[in-house]
Order: sequence, then structure tokens, then C-alpha cells
Amino acid sequence: MKNKINNNEVDLYLQTILKEMSPKAKSLIITFFGDTVFPYGGTIWLGSLVKFMEEFGISEKLTRTSIFRLSKDGWLSSKKFGRESYYSLSDLAIDRFIKAHYSVYAYDEQEDNKDWIVLFTNHVDLTSELNLSKILKKEGFANTAKHVYMHPNYKMEYMQDILIKHELQNDVLLIKGPIQMPMNKEVIKDMVHTYWDMNDIEKRYQSFITKFRQVFSLKTPIEKFTTKQCFMLRVLLIHEYRRALLFDPKLGNDLVSIDWLGKSASSLVESIYAIIHNQANDYIKNNLLTVGGNIPKLDKFYFNRFGGIK
Repeated sequence: MKNKINNNEVDLYLQTILKEMSPKAKSLIITFFGDTVFPYGGTIWLGSLVKFMEEFGISEKLTRTSIFRLSKDGWLSSKKFGRESYYSLSDLAIDRFIKAHYSVYAYDEQEDNKDWIVLFTNHVDLTSELNLSKILKKEGFANTAKHVYMHPNYKMEYMQDILIKHELQNDVLLIKGPIQMPMNKEVIKDMVHTYWDMNDIEKRYQSFITKFRQVFSLKTPIEKFTTKQCFMLRVLLIHEYRRALLFDPKLGNDLVSIDWLGKSASSLVESIYAIIHNQANDYIKNNLLTVGGNIPKLDKFYFNRFGGIK
């Protein structure tokens, strides 16, 4: 006898994790644009966006308010065709998304080049340093001493972009190179824990894993979820994973333990995404309206997510 498909059970699970996550409208919209809209040409009709957000309990009024603020903050750009408004990621947001793409969809492909970046800001004025410090903290840098920031696994081009953008390239001392001493990796790992709160980061990953591993305990197999359920699960999955990643400095495999939960979280995301993404795309294609009402084909780069999805 075949198992009866209980979609109410799946809906209850989705509503439960949605309530636990309690995502902010602006942040969820950015996740939606990055994961869903961007690979479909990057533009969406406002009415279509409102409908998608209603699935997550976000009202039309809140969606419109959030869109206005995201546009004002430089995340989105808008165009009008007749009386209809269409929104796209701004050029700035696209640059940020492409950078974030490798963290979200290719966690295990992070660069392990053994070179540390050390930044000295002794000659930066106080206001600029406070602003720079906030940026570097979000990027996973440790502020190891006054005017000193370091990271063991950060791309030099990203660092240069930050400094040039804030016109600080001539006010700092930027050094890149491998650690010569101590030679014992375990000693280095111990030092890392004094600069980065890895226990707190692991708690965030554990919370993420606990929420989404439950999907495999439901009586309804994940392969039997409806297209709408797959869509909602995919957006919530990437949104919560993205939030966990914000606190992960991505130190590289040499500096984390073998059972580092960041790897487990990445594997879980990849497993769920691979199962549900096609059905989620069916729902998206039936509801996403762009200029002229046409749905563009998925961009080829989409299929490079998680090392290649089918």
C-alpha cells in the first residue's frame, strides 16, 4: 500500500520554520532576487513579486515599502512600462551577489591559498576606520589589535575593491603572505579560536541543520512535495543558510576541525536543493512575470550551483 501524500503536514512544517525564522521582508526579498529572479533574466513585475512574497506572509503594503527602501539603498533599480513597474538588481547588487554566490552555492570550493591578509589602518581617520571596521567584520576579518585586521583566506581582489571604493588605498598598509611560524597547525587553530568565535558560528550552523534536516523525517517524501512547497522550501533554505554564512569567516579547511558543521550545513543544502530545484522552477515559471509577460530561460550559470545540478 502506497503512503498517502499529506500536503497539510508539509505546509505545517513550512509554516513552522517560517515562524521560527521570522525573516525581515527586505532581507527575504534580496534572497528571492538572488536565488530566483537573477537566473531568470534578473527582472520581475511588481505585481508578480507581491504574489510571491504573499506566500511567506508578507503583505502587499510591506512588499511595496520594502522595495522602495531597497531601491533607495541602491539594491534595486526600477523601470516603468506604461503603468507597470518592473524591478531588477542594481549593478552594485549584482556585483555583491556574484561574490556571495561562491559562498552560498560553492562553499567547498573556497580558496585555500595559504596566504593571510593583514591590514594596518594607522593613518586612516576615525570615521573612515569605523566604517571600514564594520565592512571587514561582515567579511569575516578579525580585529586582532588597534588598527590591525587579518584574514587567512580572503581574496586580494575583494580587499582591493573595498579599499578603492572607499578611497583608502593610499592610507593603509596591506600585506599578503603565508604564516612562517608557528609551524604546528594545531597551535594555529588554537590561535584562530582567540580571534574568531567559532563556537557561536557552530551553534548557528547547528540551528540551521536542525531546522532543515527535519524535512527528511516527514511522512511525505520530499520528492512528493508540490511545486509551491518546493519553491517555498528552496527560498527559506537559501535564506537561512545565507544568514548563517554571514557569521562564518570561511577560514579554510586547514583551520577548522574535521567535523566542522559548516561542511555539514553545506552538504545538507546541496542535498535538498538538488531534489527540489526543478519542481521549484516549475512553480516559478508559472508565476514569474517579466517585461512583456515573457519568462526568459534559465541562465546557464544557474546549473553550476553546488558543483553542477541537473
